[in-house]
Amino acid sequence: MAPQPKQNFQTIPSTNPSVPTTLASQLPPVDYQLLLLSLAEDYLAAAHGQGSLKALVDPGIDMQQYYKLVATGLSCLQVVLKRSKLQPQMEATVRLRYASVLYDETQDMGEAEQTLSEGIKLCDRYRFFDLKYNMEHLLARVLFEGSPRASLKYLEGVVKNAEAYKHTAWAYGLRFLKVSLLLKLSSHQDILSALAHVRNISAIAENFGDKAVLAIASTVEALIQLQESNSADSIEQAQRALAGARSLQLDPQVGQIPQIEVLTNIVDLACSLQHCDPSQAINKMQAMQASLESQSDSWHHDGTLLVPVQSQDPSKNPGGLGIVRKDSQGSLAIMFRWIPWKDVYVLGYLLSSIATAHKNTSDGLKSEQMLKEGIRRLDKTNAETGLVLEPISTITSRHNWRQTLKCFLQMHLVYTLCTRTAWVAAHNAFLELQKIAASIPKNLELLDLQIQYLDGVVNQGIGRLDTALSIFQRPQFSLMGPTTTTTPPTHLDLAILSSFNSILIVRDPSHLSHRLLPSLLSSLEPHLPYIENSRPLTSAYNIILATSLNPTAPTIVKTKEYLGKSLSAAKAIDNNQLLCMTLSLMSDKFFKGVVGKQSEKSARASENLARKGSDALWRSVTAGLVGKTLELAGRSEDAERVRDVGREIAMGLPKGVMQWEDGERGEDMDMG
Repeated sequence: MAPQPKQNFQTIPSTNPSVPTTLASQLPPVDYQLLLLSLAEDYLAAAHGQGSLKALVDPGIDMQQYYKLVATGLSCLQVVLKRSKLQPQMEATVRLRYASVLYDETQDMGEAEQTLSEGIKLCDRYRFFDLKYNMEHLLARVLFEGSPRASLKYLEGVVKNAEAYKHTAWAYGLRFLKVSLLLKLSSHQDILSALAHVRNISAIAENFGDKAVLAIASTVEALIQLQESNSADSIEQAQRALAGARSLQLDPQVGQIPQIEVLTNIVDLACSLQHCDPSQAINKMQAMQASLESQSDSWHHDGTLLVPVQSQDPSKNPGGLGIVRKDSQGSLAIMFRWIPWKDVYVLGYLLSSIATAHKNTSDGLKSEQMLKEGIRRLDKTNAETGLVLEPISTITSRHNWRQTLKCFLQMHLVYTLCTRTAWVAAHNAFLELQKIAASIPKNLELLDLQIQYLDGVVNQGIGRLDTALSIFQRPQFSLMGPTTTTTPPTHLDLAILSSFNSILIVRDPSHLSHRLLPSLLSSLEPHLPYIENSRPLTSAYNIILATSLNPTAPTIVKTKEYLGKSLSAAKAIDNNQLLCMTLSLMSDKFFKGVVGKQSEKSARASENLARKGSDALWRSVTAGLVGKTLELAGRSEDAERVRDVGREIAMGLPKGVMQWEDGERGEDMDMG
């Protein structure tokens, strides 16, 4: 129940004649400033204690009571500021609190900006450095909501002033803020600027001996390198930055912050995943899991961490709630907000699943199980009924982050189901993915592109080739337009993959859109350096070159070269599906009509890989290859037995695939 303001009275009638009716003379004078400030905090606390995460993010819940309590709390603060004569430090503190609530709970950024601007002038006059920097930190975030460039320009001046006054801890905090704002803009130039700022932080931290700050900066640099590009050079630069962070782990400053070790292991695993090194990824996954298990008890429930600063800051002693504050040992520390422990653990499930995806079918579907467990844990967290004493903006932001994480988990679940040709399950999982994505107010552009591409993959897998082709040929997947080094790697990957899928659909001369084949192949040529830098893309591209049915079809020598490159790349990344395709094509093209042990050995190898990958389509294809080989060798009964197995497997394929194989383009089919 919301607290009610106390009645303002001067006299109390009494029926007892021995008790004076006038009490005003006996009561101490009321401090209305303190009363209003206390009421403001009570109202805000009551608003933040309205309910659980599950209740507060429910779109059907009436939030009028919440906003009424917040508005009342803001009114109390506003009255104190406008109608009371406050001591300078108290006024500055109230202004900061008022502006913080405006930023967290309203869209009135103009009022917040004006309040902070006046507060900064007041702090300058009385040299309240710590309050001033807290206000400037908040003002930069307020300005960013309306004009990101103006915010960055303002922040640049604030950083220079902090460094000129040798307020090192605040210089770190303000520079890290600028890095985070630049990364939100995510353009190529902004990412390079963020990288420069992080390196500047590292240089300052190394000079002052702030090892924990240096470790954080080095790990963030590695993250930015991976975001900037997936090239071998960027991965090498990221690993070099991580090596710098790891060299500091034995330092007492760094050892007391569990998040540094966990974040370092997460980024290290991401490097191996980007580099497509399965064996190395497994080792790094195990290191990440070990660090997650060992650090669970020392993690703040809200994900905050305090990074100690050794350098002596000449600004006035910070308070207990600012960006720069005192830690439990009484030393200066910078407060960072990362993700809560439960969410980090789910992120570990996602990365572990990706690291083991290549052996999902041979390892008891563990990759799928990890994805499902991650989704289950997120659903459990979102359904918790405990009170959440935070602003609704913080709760909503965290909920949206969790829904985005759930989206990635569900998306990778669809991919793993597609990989083992469980098309009905993949189709159902994709429908669930669309529901999750629709629940995120501001969907990430690249996430949306991945979902669109996956829609095409599922449609192609179940035989709806015309629908799939229309998806892959959307403008956002075109390689015809201008693409530069600033194009996000994921976007370019999806555009290239969409071209691959389109080629596989239209390559048959009888296809109505076969005329697109030459232009699709030529659109890939400008991106050959990028393709050759990725072993999965290299393997798939060479399969396409070896099988493209066009007027300039490859010679037997060229075909052998293409398939050799595909085989080499597929082996390097331990991709059984690509290996199966390549060996099947080799068997068909080089051992067709050949009798002998080598011919049977080649066909059997393809069949074993298809079985290992639980790939129903390629199991039926390779059964046909083995059957032909055995028949040529005079083993008709064995050949028929193998073919029967292949036919039985083929009966389990989606009807659309069966219809297409029979020459019928069936767009509408029963998914049951």
